[in-house]
Amino acid sequence: MSIKALKTLRAIIAHGSFSAAGDKIGLTQAAVSTQMKQLETELDTKLFEKIGRNLVLTRDGEKVMQRAEQILSMYDSLGDGLGQNGLYSGELLVGAVFSVQVGALGPALASIRRQYPKLSIKVFRGMSVDLAERVETGELDAVLITEPQRKIPTGFSWTTIEQEPFYVVAHKDTAETSDSDLLKNHPFIKLDARAWAGTMIDNELKRRNLITDTVMELDSLQASLIMVQEKLGVTVMALGEARANKLRAEFKLVPFGIPRLHRNMGLYQREHHSRKELVQVLLDELYP
Repeated sequence: MSIKALKTLRAIIAHGSFSAAGDKIGLTQAAVSTQMKQLETELDTKLFEKIGRNLVLTRDGEKVMQRAEQILSMYDSLGDGLGQNGLYSGELLVGAVFSVQVGALGPALASIRRQYPKLSIKVFRGMSVDLAERVETGELDAVLITEPQRKIPTGFSWTTIEQEPFYVVAHKDTAETSDSDLLKNHPFIKLDARAWAGTMIDNELKRRNLITDTVMELDSLQASLIMVQEKLGVTVMALGEARANKLRAEFKLVPFGIPRLHRNMGLYQREHHSRKELVQVLLDELYP
């Protein structure tokens, strides 16, 4: 049994198939299959079964995955607390969606760097769905994202930190004052459907039978704001209080949803990993 095989097992669970896991970690489907067959032979049990077209863990497979997460966490933490600098050295890898990065993240990271100058912090941006996958494959320690719109896998945890309300964002000179009128009377700049917030918006539009004239689909909130500023249409996005207050000087913000639609923002991470204490330090700085 090897650490590599356990990491491959984690990737299969995160991505749902041998081929998808192989693509993510740089192995062929045959190599992934060979690793899993060897692991099943060593453990003398079957780890996977097929239900329809879906690959799922057996009961023994779930137990192995739980234990594998503990082993991988211990492996990752071998060097923690060693040497002169102890815990607050090394590297912290975190991800955050755009709304978090343009908010309080910068000042929080600056404060941590002042306290722990030997600590290296790398921050990665992306959509929530992509950042969550990078936690599940072990690439990132923790991410600040929209709450996953799916079941949380075994061995991972979600902590809601705050709620962000959704707004229709329009040019400040726009006359309409209701979300429905804005969306009916102006071209719609849509958030990428792969984004969990995008799914929430689409579901609300369908529920209320609001038909929009979609002129473009973007995966960048900043790009969407530029398009609105150029009077190319209106968009819908979730905004924290501080960000919303800043944007009101340049845009018209109208609450979206009946009742008002919100998304949960929070922290997604493995239940056991070597940087968990440092992640808590970051949370304490972000949300004192």
